[in-house]
Amino acid sequence: MLKKLLSGEFSLGETFWKFGILGVSFFRAVSYVFEKLLDKRIMNRRIVDYYFHFFNPVKPDVLAILWTLCYLFITGFFFYYCIAVWLGTWRTTAQFDRSALLKQLMRLIMFAFLAVNVVSIF
Repeated sequence: MLKKLLSGEFSLGETFWKFGILGVSFFRAVSYVFEKLLDKRIMNRRIVDYYFHFFNPVKPDVLAILWTLCYLFITGFFFYYCIAVWLGTWRTTAQFDRSALLKQLMRLIMFAFLAVNVVSIF
């Protein structure tokens, strides 16, 4: 399905709403859940600080390791998904012939939406 999205085979509405707005919101929500679980476990420290200064390899906190791996995996996939949605939207709007204004507006809105979601991770 991501291959079809990247190649721009879906309609503009489907790409924008289904994969763009709903898909990005879903993956950002999952990332947020793992972020909060990890923050609670490592007592609101930065991940790097926790593992370099507070992590005890003799008695490791298994849940902290699990939440870290889940958070890093979902965040990495989220970045990949955002790139796929951006390229899919760009390619889908390139095939859209009805309105040049709507084409540029969709590109701008999707870029702004993705930028806000990606920046919210940091």
